[in-house]
Amino acid sequence: MGTTSINNSFFIQQLKKGKETAYEALFNLYFKKLHYFSCQYINNDEDANEIVQNTFYKLWKKRHKLSTDINLNAYLFAIVKNECLDYLKHQKIKSQYKNQIESEINLINQESLQDNPSLLLIEKELHNKVNQLIEQLPPACKDIFIKSRFNGLKHKEIAEELSISQKTVEAQITKALKFLRHELQEYMGFFL
Repeated sequence: MGTTSINNSFFIQQLKKGKETAYEALFNLYFKKLHYFSCQYINNDEDANEIVQNTFYKLWKKRHKLSTDINLNAYLFAIVKNECLDYLKHQKIKSQYKNQIESEINLINQESLQDNPSLLLIEKELHNKVNQLIEQLPPACKDIFIKSRFNGLKHKEIAEELSISQKTVEAQITKALKFLRHELQEYMGFFL
């Protein structure tokens, strides 16, 4: 019988008896090797640590079921390898799930930006309502508002064209906007 099998047999017997010193000795003997091995698979130091710690936890939990003729070295490396493969599968599923959610969010956002019949109807109704309300403005206020908002003139240009002060232009535009906001409150929820 070789030294390896005697050591394996001894450690397994000690583990089965619940001897923590044997567990600690195995931990100290294998942790760095198993950690390095794990890092070769997953390339993440923190997760590799967790995988190796889980391996030793599983060894301790299953110590009563261990056969005295198993090769502890191969057994520990097999557990780590399987844990790494499970980790990689989980990461792949997580990544696919994340990508699927991002795709769905993008699709929802894209659809919400596209014209749909109900929004088009509301927009048309709003456009008509705005035109009706502009017609209700006092003539000077209406003229200034149209020059500013629809013709794209600056306050200074409107003031020069109508021979009035810029303050008067600003006051008339403020008056028009206040009136429109008040009258269009029911539509605000759709476009905010």
